[in-house]
Amino acid sequence: MPLNRLSFLTQLIDLFTSTVSYNERLDNFVYLLARNLRVDLILFFGLDKNRETLFLSADSQRSEVARPRVEFPLGVGIVGQTAQTRCPLVQHLDAPGTKDSNLAIEAIFPIYQTLTSFPVADDNFLYGVLLLVDKARREYDPYDQETILIACRMLAGNIRQALLHEEAKKRIAELAVLFDVGKAMSSTMELNALLERVVSISAKVINARGATLRIVDEVSGQDQVSAEYGDIPGGFPSLETITGQPPSGTGEMPCVASEVADAGGNKHYYLGVPLNLKGHLKGMLSVYDKQTPNQRYQQFDSENRQLLQTLAGMATSSIENALAFQQIESLAEKNEHMVNVLTVLHDISYALMTTVNLDKILTILIKGLTLNNAMNYDRALVFLIDKFRNGLVEVRYSGGQEAPPRLPLREALLLDNDQKLRPALGTAGPIRVRLEEDQGVLARTALYKKAFHITQADQNVLVNQAIRAKLDTLEFLTVPLLVKDEVIGVVVIDNYQSKKPLKDEDLHFLTMFANQAALAIENSRLVATIESSNKELTLIRERMLESDRLAAMSSMAEGLAHEIRNPLVSIGGFARRISKQVASEDPIRQYVDVIVDEVGRLEKILRQMFDFTGDAIGHFQEHDLNKLVADALTLIQRDLDRDNIRVVKQYAELPLVFCDDRQIKLVFYHIFQNAQQAMGSGGTLTIHTFPLEKSDGLYAAIAVSDTGGGIPPELVHNIFNPFFTTKEMGTGLGLSIAQRIVARHYGDIEINNELGKGITFTVTLPIAKYCLLDARTTSPLEEN
Repeated sequence: MPLNRLSFLTQLIDLFTSTVSYNERLDNFVYLLARNLRVDLILFFGLDKNRETLFLSADSQRSEVARPRVEFPLGVGIVGQTAQTRCPLVQHLDAPGTKDSNLAIEAIFPIYQTLTSFPVADDNFLYGVLLLVDKARREYDPYDQETILIACRMLAGNIRQALLHEEAKKRIAELAVLFDVGKAMSSTMELNALLERVVSISAKVINARGATLRIVDEVSGQDQVSAEYGDIPGGFPSLETITGQPPSGTGEMPCVASEVADAGGNKHYYLGVPLNLKGHLKGMLSVYDKQTPNQRYQQFDSENRQLLQTLAGMATSSIENALAFQQIESLAEKNEHMVNVLTVLHDISYALMTTVNLDKILTILIKGLTLNNAMNYDRALVFLIDKFRNGLVEVRYSGGQEAPPRLPLREALLLDNDQKLRPALGTAGPIRVRLEEDQGVLARTALYKKAFHITQADQNVLVNQAIRAKLDTLEFLTVPLLVKDEVIGVVVIDNYQSKKPLKDEDLHFLTMFANQAALAIENSRLVATIESSNKELTLIRERMLESDRLAAMSSMAEGLAHEIRNPLVSIGGFARRISKQVASEDPIRQYVDVIVDEVGRLEKILRQMFDFTGDAIGHFQEHDLNKLVADALTLIQRDLDRDNIRVVKQYAELPLVFCDDRQIKLVFYHIFQNAQQAMGSGGTLTIHTFPLEKSDGLYAAIAVSDTGGGIPPELVHNIFNPFFTTKEMGTGLGLSIAQRIVARHYGDIEINNELGKGITFTVTLPIAKYCLLDARTTSPLEEN
């Protein structure tokens, strides 16, 4: 029965214009064609995306059993040849080569005799091949062939529409996804959150098992940022070894695709696209193992590459913006921190300007380092250089402190209520360190004028472990106090309680702090030097004025003494001669004795006046003060024995003093005589010698105590005035002479009056080293 072309084409038009899916239309097409042409089996082979292979897509038998995958490479078998030539072909089983070249057909329909194939194509593209399989030998007439060709062209048009529709749907879906991706990427400037979104979206859009994004610094090779999503198989190339190249002949952007097999022989696939970042940053967006409905993994195709490249391009700008935002935030934080630190330094500088007292300056420095609203370190120590002992000595220590509530830092620094601030760390005294390289990092800080950041202090060879044990710390900073390139001390800070790590930034700001501290300490020392110089100049001026007064008094007293001495010598001489000639029982003898005694007293007064007004130039040499005291005591020992006065001697070893031994003996003679006269009959004279260290050096000290009951407090201030005396027979010149001699030797004489008990005179004289040398040296620093 001949084919009713009109009816058949009408059925095809109804089929191709129906709303059923493309696959259903394809199945119905081969079924209608087989039924109308009475063909045993019709197969449709579609061309794959790579346009290299034709695979079975539909058959007219509508078998519910899944057929095996049947493929024909282009140019192989009747199907491949038809696709290559785009011309209908007919092959019979008995023709040479037919069976061998079409073995795949025999697997589906083993009893065929005739194979007839038609290309499914339009003017531009080939979409597949229609294969008619007959059990018997068959030749199609031209009418049927024309009808089949018309049907093939209609199928080609329908396939093209379906492909365009699928492509449009896919593009719309991709655009929708890209829109959502762009919206998601632009919704945050937080870098880590953005990277997590990029990798999760990339994996989901491409249907990959996992995704990664890495950005490294090409200069340092260090990771800047990275993010992962899903399962990431191992064995793929690292970012450092990747150089993206476009697939050959595709014209696409650079990408990297590879595959590896795991231990079980399962293949895993990788696709990476470089991120075109600015500067020295290098990045890669990668996806792993494209998933299929049957849970198998397959390679990524060109569409996946294009989509990943699009995602990478969108992500690049967002990532660069986020990186820039992160850098801006980091700079803002650094600037804010720097402003805070500079504000603290300014407040500390302001507080330092309020005083030149060294003790107060050290207190302000320690508070500036440890107050919680200042530098906020757990602990701080300040060491100053002791030039004369060639070492560092700890002068101030404090643990972490809280500032008083609602009190500005400037006021908190000046508030004198610090209970934690102490002169030294331990109860055994301040830490001392010799300025020798082998004494540890504190000494090195001063010697090399260099700051140190010490970590793992218990294992660091630079650290003096004895001092570290006292500090009980593992990390600390040391910074030198520098003035005019000269080290005057060292500052040490740590966080021994909070364990908060110290940074190089802390070292930078601590150095700034130390510069201010050093200037303040040096200013304090300069002011102290100026004050000392002014005090010394004032003392010299007073001594010069006193010298002028004494010179005037001396001139007058000397003239008066000469005028008195001449007649007094005559009176005394004649009186003593008369005394020898007058018998003891003579009534005038008593008058003669009175004259002799009074003349002797006047002669003694004249001798003391000559001592008081005499020349100040003496013979200065180094002397043992203990020996001079003993010699002076010998001069008055007879009077002490006569009055039953007990002498207690407490002599200590003293350094030599530079003095005029005659004048110093006279000083102690007058002090001993004053004590003997104050005690009268009976009492105890205590003599105690000892070394005394003052702020300006080492002195030899002698304390002379009596039990004479003391003097009224209102008279104490006159005790060194010339001619002042509380005794009936005294001249009032002895203590004045003693004070003048001591002052001439750059010493001091002090009085401690205890009414009802007695008086203690303490004489201090500088040792010979300080009198002869510009530089002072003392004993070495004790070991720590």
